This record gives sequence, structure tokens and C-alpha cells, in this order.
Amino acid sequence: MSLAGRIKAANKPGPPEHSVLLRVAATGALAVGIAACAAEGELSVVVAGGSIVAVVLGNLFSYRRRARPLPGLKVVLAVVAVVAFWRFYLAISAAHGVTNLAAVEGPLAVLFTWIQVTHSFDVPSRRDLAFSLAGSVTLMAVAAAQALDMTFALYVIAWAVCALVGMTAMWGSISGVGRPRLRTLVVGALTLVVVALACIIALPAPSVSSRLVFPSAIGGDVSIASPAGLEGTASGATFPVHAGSGRVAVGGFLGFAGPLDTAVRGALGRELVFRVRATQPSFWVAETFDNWDGQSWTEVAAKNHPGWREIGGGPPFALSSAGGAQDIQTFYLVQPGPNLVFHAEVASSVWFPAQRLFVDADGNIRSGTSMGSGSIYTVVSSVDNATTAELAEAPAPKLSPIDQARLTELPHPYPRVAALAAKITAHATNTEAKVLALEHWMSIHTRYTTDIPPLPKGADTVDEFLFGDRRGFCEQISTSLAVMLRTLGIPTREATGYVPGSYNPITDLYSVQAKDAHAWVQVWFPGFGWQSFDPTALVATVNPSPAATLGHDAIRALHRVPLVPTVLVAAALALAFFVARRRSQAPATPQAAVSAALERAARRAGLDPAPSESLSGLAARIDAHAPPPAGRPDARAIAAVAEESAFGGRALAGAVADRLVSDARALARRMSRRSPGRRPGQRGSEAASASSNEAPAASRGR
Repeated sequence: MSLAGRIKAANKPGPPEHSVLLRVAATGALAVGIAACAAEGELSVVVAGGSIVAVVLGNLFSYRRRARPLPGLKVVLAVVAVVAFWRFYLAISAAHGVTNLAAVEGPLAVLFTWIQVTHSFDVPSRRDLAFSLAGSVTLMAVAAAQALDMTFALYVIAWAVCALVGMTAMWGSISGVGRPRLRTLVVGALTLVVVALACIIALPAPSVSSRLVFPSAIGGDVSIASPAGLEGTASGATFPVHAGSGRVAVGGFLGFAGPLDTAVRGALGRELVFRVRATQPSFWVAETFDNWDGQSWTEVAAKNHPGWREIGGGPPFALSSAGGAQDIQTFYLVQPGPNLVFHAEVASSVWFPAQRLFVDADGNIRSGTSMGSGSIYTVVSSVDNATTAELAEAPAPKLSPIDQARLTELPHPYPRVAALAAKITAHATNTEAKVLALEHWMSIHTRYTTDIPPLPKGADTVDEFLFGDRRGFCEQISTSLAVMLRTLGIPTREATGYVPGSYNPITDLYSVQAKDAHAWVQVWFPGFGWQSFDPTALVATVNPSPAATLGHDAIRALHRVPLVPTVLVAAALALAFFVARRRSQAPATPQAAVSAALERAARRAGLDPAPSESLSGLAARIDAHAPPPAGRPDARAIAAVAEESAFGGRALAGAVADRLVSDARALARRMSRRSPGRRPGQRGSEAASASSNEAPAASRGR
């Protein structure tokens, strides 16, 4: 066969597929995949809506033309597919190539959607519909790469339903059995759920290899005019450094703007900032502050210590030789960021694609460039996982007089704060116990909220917070804890950064959003260094397993579900199911209802109906066992009317039918479940042989 002949044979349409259920399921799976991509920000709402409409119209067109495909249609669709790939190539070329992985996901979703929309106009056969089902998997995978919480599970459930129905309908079409039964679908769905949950529960928590350091890259960076200066202080920098005006205005990198002003609050949302792959979860540190003036935290270099020192020579940059467990973090920036290099606890080395980095005496790290979307860098930190018992045995902090004064300095006396701190820690015998006592008190007696009143001019944040309504967010709470510790002479500093964010056990990445920006307290312990304490957030010590993550997200999602409407909807659905089931099980005719009632009466009386026994014969045995009360119709009279209507052509409907069915059911309710007159071992068929009024067994229920 020639090459042209082989191409023609390969593109020859298969037998037309007539299963409407299979086509609807495949279309639904594609629509759910497109909607999932839109929900995760990979497609615009307009593009997603138009694509879903196009997929539906394309499948309607394909169904009508399934037996007579348009000649030349495949050529037109192939040209459209080539154009789609060309647009995808241009999109990723404009996004700095493969170094910017985040910029590829959007064009990839558009490419997959375009291909599926094009393909939907030429799906006459079963194999074409199978390709549509498979294509929906790629769309769901693209959306899953951006999923942050259990909300995406709703799309997974909807897609799984469509896929299960489609696969079952496909098998029914192949085998010729027709549409799948509801029972088959339910059993298949339950089996799928059980297997999936078993796999998730069995999966261990992923871990980062200590021998692997990820490559680094910088996308769209901007040089900083002032070495080690936070971007925004230099002339012509692209990011502001000073907080904006108003209660909810903020400058800098989503809240990190040099001085930490506790009188303002940024309106932080769900915008994805960066992703992190780490050996263990941690606070991702951006800046630390040692100087408190009553409203803002700033960083002041200690005397006889250089402010910022330059480390050159290119990566890897060796920063410190601190002991402790090794923790590797790789940061994948989604939003453009300034020159802050995030890290966990004490950074020992950094893989950063630049010729120099800047580090201060407190371990804060800055680069000489900003970082664009798609930037990647790796930090190796030394983490001292000290236990509560170990910290309790640590000696009192002994620092140089300069550092002790710097880390316990207050702008003015805090007599009420000092008295409150002394009262709370009256029974604490060591630094660890004092910190935990204050942390516990703060967690109970303060309320977290971003809706804070304006700070009066000249007022002190801590005094207003502790002796006011005690309502505030992490900056007021952590600052108040730090000031109380300083009144006790405990060296303390303020830290800002991000909490770990939501964990995706499939990708082994923490997704950090703008709302995860945080401030907490660090306390100095001899032999252990700076230890983080926070009464408003809890950071786990290890990466969670897939089962733990799924359970936590499921519980959190359930907490957001309104109880009363959900219960009412569930009750309504249960009632509708019960009514539908009763109707489906109800006898189709009055004769069938009478037959069912008499059989039920016989069983309650201990008289087993025989397969060959007539309805009148069964009624005679019922009357012999339990004669009816005076004024009540006997079973034989009821059976006679039912048999006459079934075989004699007498219509049975209206009030007559209702009365007959009512009498039969009343007779069944009168019967006892015990049968004193039945001989042990006697079978219903033996008793039925005495009946002389036999009729075909089919008379019952027909």
C-alpha cells in the first residue's frame, strides 16, 4: 500500500456511534475540564464559556453527521490544529522559554482546549469519542497543577462521574447490551472511590532528597541601584517600598516594605505568590527587625557590626556554618518579587543565579536584582529542632551588653505591660516556660481580625491593643508578645514572611498565597539560637501525608458548608429518592396490587405461596386459616374479582379498584406471622394441592 493509501486508511472514519449517553458523557467530561482550567486561572471566563458552547455545538453537529461525515473536514481541522500549535510556540517564546514554567501552563491550557474544540466537530465514531474522554484528562491535569484546596475536588467528582458513565456506556456499546444500569454505575463509582482512598491512605509523605539541589533561574530581573537596599529605595525601581496611605493600603512585595508599620494593613487575598518544595514545612523568613518605636519595627545595625556584607564568587554562596538538621527549600516565584531572598531559619548556603548576594548580621538575605515571574532559587538551611524539654533546660540568655540592650530595648517604659507580663509568668521558672505562658495567654485573650480601628496619632500600638479591645491581626499580636517578653529582659525580635501555605502531596509543593503573609516572634536561646513562637499560627514539623492533607482539606471544606440548607437539601433528595423507589416498586395494576397483598397475608399467616398456585387457591387457604370478621370481605371474594378482571375482560379502575386494593391490604394487616394450623415440615406446594380451583400462576400480579 502506498503512503497516501496508508494515510487515507488511517483517517478513515470508524463505524458511526449511535450511543447518545456516551456522547453526552464525553461532552460533559470536556466541559468540566475546561471549567476547571477557568476556575484555576488558566483560561479566562470568556474563553472557557465560548469553548464549552463550541464543544456542545460541535458534538451536536458530529452526531447529526455521524453516518455521513463531510468530505475534507479533517483537512480543515488539521490546519486549525497546526495554527493552534504555532500560537502555542509563539506564546512560550514570548515567555522566556522553558525557564518560566508558570508562563507555559496558560498557553498549554489554551492549546489543549483549542484542540478539543476543533476535534469536537469530527467525532462520528466510538474511537473519536474515546479521544475526547482522554483529552479531558489532559485538561484536568493542567488545572490540577494550579489547584490549591479542596474546591478543585468538586471538579474532580464531576469529571469522574462523566468519565465513569462514558466508559460504562462505551463498554455497553461494544458489547451490545445497551445503556448501563444505575446499579452498575453505583457499584462502579463506589469501587472507584474505595480504591482511590486506599491508594491515598497508603501513600507516604514525600520527602526531599538531601543530595539533590535544584537548578536556579531568574526571569525578568531588574538591577538594584543601591546594593543591598530593599527594592524601592533606589531611584527608578519598579516596586514601592513605603506603605501607602489609608487603613488597608500597603506597599512593597505584598506587605514587605522595609519598616513594618503596625498601623496599616494590606488587603491580602488569594493571589498565588510562590511555590516551595522543602524538606519540612517552616516559616519562610523575609525580614527580621530589632528596633521598636511604638508603632513600627525597623532594622538597626548593631555597633561594631557591619550593616550588610557582600558575598561574591557566584553560586553556591556560603553564608554560615551553623549546626542542625539540613533543610533544602526551592522557591518557584509566580509573582514578580523584589530582592528579598526567602529562607527557613538560618540559611547556610544559597544557589542563586547571580555573582553576588548581601547578608546582614541577623541572617537576612538580599540580592542585587529583583526577581521576575518564573524565578527559581534554592536555599539550604540549618534547622535546630529543639524540643520543649531541651529549651526548658537552656540557661538564661547571655549576650554581649550591646546585643542584650539592642534586643530588649523599648522606646519608653511600659508599666502596665510589664505588670501584666509579670503576672502571667509568675509561676514560670525558665525562659521557655515564660514564653509559652505568654503565648498561651495571647491565644486565649486576643481575637484575630484584620478589621482594626485606626491607631490614634501618637498612640502606642501595644498599649492600645492589650488594654483596648484586644482585636488585631498577626502584627499587633506578635508585637505585643515581643514587647511583653522584652519587659522581662528576654532578647526578642520581630520576623516577617510567610507561613508554609497549603500542601499538595501530589506535586510535593507548598502553594503560598498573599493571605499567608505573616509576622511572628523569635526568641534567643543559648545553644539553640533563634526560636520562632507564634500564638496565631501553627507550623507542622514534617510534610503531611496525602491522607492527612485530604482529611484536613475535607474537614475545612465541610466547615464552610452551611448546615441548615445542606440538611434541608439532603432531606429533600432523600425524600425524593424514597418516593421514586416506592413508585418504581409499586404494582403496575390493581390486579398486581391485590396479588401482592394476598401473598403478603399468606406469608404473615405462615402459608408459603407455591409457584404453581392460583390466586383463588391461595385465597381459599387464607380463609381456612383465618376466617374474616363479620362484615369484612373474605380473601376468596377479593381474589375472584381480581381474576375476573384479569381474564374475563372486566375493567377494574376508579373507586372499585381502590376499594378492592384497600380490602386486600387490610386483610394482610390482620394476618398473624404465626401459623398454629400449619403442620411442621408442610410446604406451601403440598397444601396447595388441595385446591381444586386452579388457574395459571401468571394470573397473580397480571
